[in-house]
Amino acid sequence: MGRIQYHLFNPRSLSADTIKLSNDVYELWKTVYKDVLGKVGEPLNPDDFHRCDVIVALTDDGKVFGFHLYSSFDLRSNALLDHHYMKAFDDIIIAKFKALGINSMMSMEYLTVSPEYRSRSSEVNWAEIIIALGSRVMEAGPWDCLVGTARRDLNVRRKAAKSGTNYFGSVMKMNYECEILMTKHGEVQPLAEPKLASLVDTLWAEKMNHTNLLDENRVIPLRKVA
Repeated sequence: MGRIQYHLFNPRSLSADTIKLSNDVYELWKTVYKDVLGKVGEPLNPDDFHRCDVIVALTDDGKVFGFHLYSSFDLRSNALLDHHYMKAFDDIIIAKFKALGINSMMSMEYLTVSPEYRSRSSEVNWAEIIIALGSRVMEAGPWDCLVGTARRDLNVRRKAAKSGTNYFGSVMKMNYECEILMTKHGEVQPLAEPKLASLVDTLWAEKMNHTNLLDENRVIPLRKVA
């Protein structure tokens, strides 16, 4: 591996620093998910990429090898409740969110790591790193929680639990059985493995942030599980 960097950008507001990064992430996104969704007869909608408020990417000497897409949703907005992403949640799930005092949500979508970085012999599980960094994004952003609908067969629930994410119910989405995962603001946990926790800290401290959504003063210090 070379120089690993963590980038945040808004695909609807590009600059000279983010045009190539956005296009590289988009091409990888298309390559991966045309195949994944094609297997179950689902089309890939480019709107799902462009509507995001934040896209994060990991690069190795400038080459994109991992990414995650984040969008803002507000449960008080009838229009957003009718968005196709939110239509996966029934009235019972929406009521559970509201009972916890949650209004604004940061969706976590299309978690991806390139095949060559998924080696079981690797010391780093990059999916866990991306989730842990994404939890930091939520903490520093304007949201009450993060939420994701993760495929059950990929065991994302186990990876996400290491950052404090909780199981919130099940749902069918894009013809895949998925688990709803949620973490409230203030409930993010650091990774237990010291080397991985240190890597997350370093990547976060050295992040290339091209958004205006983050406020480091909003972050509540991470609490380790007793």
